[in-house]
Amino acid sequence: MNYKIRAATKEDCKDISRMITELAVHDKMSDQVKLSYEELEYDGFCQNPFFECLVAEVSEEHKSKEGNGIGSGLLSKVAEVGKKKKCVRLQLSVLNWNTPARDFYAAKGAQDLTVNEGWHSVRFDGQNLDNLANEAPKDV
Repeated sequence: MNYKIRAATKEDCKDISRMITELAVHDKMSDQVKLSYEELEYDGFCQNPFFECLVAEVSEEHKSKEGNGIGSGLLSKVAEVGKKKKCVRLQLSVLNWNTPARDFYAAKGAQDLTVNEGWHSVRFDGQNLDNLANEAPKDV
């Protein structure tokens, strides 16, 4: 193994933010990135963080375009961390056109819930999220 996986630190947030943007460009969704690295830093490293993050470090002499199996290693590490925290499932979102990712997950044993069970992902954001929040019952 030519890389090390570790928990992210606050100092990683600029790189994490850059990678989120790069993924959004790859997924043809760059207009949907609304998170700054400062918000990412706060959300992940405040007293009650909204997320946890792992980082793979690769020494300069081992860097390559292929990535040396880093994605597979990260996925397995996420599963390991989840199991230690008593999680019973790992659920991912994959765009329908991203056949290589879908095939990769299937080869690892993932089920396609849209095909197998008919589940669809739904989202509230922007004005629709605001409208939904405004409909919440008011405290007495």
